[in-house]
Amino acid sequence: MSETEERREIRTPESVWLSLEKEDESMRIALTPDKLCAMARSREKLNSYLIPAVVAVGVAIAIGLLYNVYKVDQPWIRVGQAWTLGVLVYLFAIQFERRGRWGIDEPCARFLERQHEERRNGYLRIKRRLFLFIPGIAACWWGRLPLARTSEPWLVSITGIALILVWFAFGKAADKATRDRDELIRGIGAGSFE
Repeated sequence: MSETEERREIRTPESVWLSLEKEDESMRIALTPDKLCAMARSREKLNSYLIPAVVAVGVAIAIGLLYNVYKVDQPWIRVGQAWTLGVLVYLFAIQFERRGRWGIDEPCARFLERQHEERRNGYLRIKRRLFLFIPGIAACWWGRLPLARTSEPWLVSITGIALILVWFAFGKAADKATRDRDELIRGIGAGSFE
């Protein structure tokens, strides 16, 4: 066996990935209309459970914040809690204002594509507005400053790190929604129907 033949048999990771990409393009799995409709029904069922659950959690958080606005003695904490409540109401209002239902005349593929696009846009919308929580958090910490100096200085760092992690999580969720939409489009394109 010559040296050139031996080199051809040794595959680098890059060559393996390139060959898999070429095979992936030729081996697309076509989504049948039945599969698409089953996926659409599944998504609609998930929405029917998920949306009320999110609203219930949002209402519970809002009630807790509203309770703090009226019961806490420190004015800065009240301002911070009121600000945070306002931001939550704002985020929920813009998130649920465009929620549409599956139209009778809307094809399953279009419904699924729209759902993935709405998820992506919603995650990005929230990610872009997460900075609105900072004034409320800062006001709460300003009101707790005497207590925070003595016993809880690490909570400021944890809160900041948590906001950064949530920001990244919403970005990753938006990326996943984009990948899901693109996979759906590729699956539809591999089929012979619209």
